[in-house]
Amino acid sequence: MGMAASQARLLSITARLTNNENTGQAVSYSKQRLADQTQQITNEYNEALDATKLTVLTGFNGAQANYEDISYNLMTGLRMAENSKQYVVTDTKGRVLVTNEIAKAYEKSKGDYNSFLAQLGYSQSDMIIQNTDDFTDAQKDVAGQKIHEAWDKYFATVGINLGDYEHDTFRDEFQWNNTFRNGTDVSEVGDGYTAYKDKDGKWQPINYEGTTQESRDLYEYAMAITEAFLRTTNDAHNKPYIMSGADAIKSAADPDNASAIKYYQNIFNKIQSSGYFTYTNTPAEIDENHLYTSEGTGTKGNVKKNPLKDNYTFEAALRDGSLRLEYYSSTDKAFKSTTISEDNCIQEVADERAIAKAETKYTQDMADLENKDKKLDLELKKLDTEHNALQTEYDAVKSVVDKNVESSFKIFS
Repeated sequence: MGMAASQARLLSITARLTNNENTGQAVSYSKQRLADQTQQITNEYNEALDATKLTVLTGFNGAQANYEDISYNLMTGLRMAENSKQYVVTDTKGRVLVTNEIAKAYEKSKGDYNSFLAQLGYSQSDMIIQNTDDFTDAQKDVAGQKIHEAWDKYFATVGINLGDYEHDTFRDEFQWNNTFRNGTDVSEVGDGYTAYKDKDGKWQPINYEGTTQESRDLYEYAMAITEAFLRTTNDAHNKPYIMSGADAIKSAADPDNASAIKYYQNIFNKIQSSGYFTYTNTPAEIDENHLYTSEGTGTKGNVKKNPLKDNYTFEAALRDGSLRLEYYSSTDKAFKSTTISEDNCIQEVADERAIAKAETKYTQDMADLENKDKKLDLELKKLDTEHNALQTEYDAVKSVVDKNVESSFKIFS
């Protein structure tokens, strides 16, 4: 081999050795990164093993307490109110977070309790409607007297005295007037007003003139039973409804409806005193009471998940304090503040689903890293074999070059 050829070969081998060593170093760095990722995955897995979730007491099966994962619908629903406590969720301003259904019922009722209940399919009336063949005049008189006495209780709280006028038949002393628009009766349950016949035989509308909650409750009840008894329909069949058929409204005449009516009454009173808000994914509805939520879409308002529907968002909001809890105290007859840490119906437990999910992810991630590590080991072994071969060839060629150089010096010496 000529000297020039030997030197060229030596340079080529040197370049390959350098490239081999650089590649080996890169592979070693990759293995180090895998080790770092392994540690990170292990740390995340260990943290996930401590994952917890909030559960709430929903009732008892004998002596066994039943808990379910916390969610807005469960926490604030009628079932919870019947079996445990009635809760409401508020923001930091104290406004009540309600469903779209309740928000629309309140907005449509314009703050009238009877109308609010009617929008939700209920009435606080414990009276059966008037015009059914099953009612005798005597029964109608009894019902009419009940209406008269209900109004008298309200009148007493606002200082109205109708005098000593004696009523011949109580049921003939009140009438119900619906709301007419363009000559057509378009009123719904909760619409219209009641009027009484004064001692001169003239009809006088009864307007609310009270200032206390007691007075308001008496007024609303009297309005409800008056409407239930005097509103007309053709096929009531002596049922505890204000209307029948498709328009049937569940009333307090059926004791099974009592808890639902009380549930909605508490919500209505809370809205009246504290305000309300809800979420919408319709930009046209956005205002101070309708917050925007439509995950990943839209430009107006804050794009966020809806805590009414997303349980993780709801729980996270309770934990960070952006949403707060209140429960109804039958002793105080009002909602009282509580927290997830102090409420005896709420407990924090290991989140088995999250832990199982973390275990699955950990196993998959570790298997991926192990496969990558094996591939890198094979690459390093291949590079080591190549390096040994190149080093052997490099030593041989270098020996030839050295001999050629030595021979050249002898010739010219």
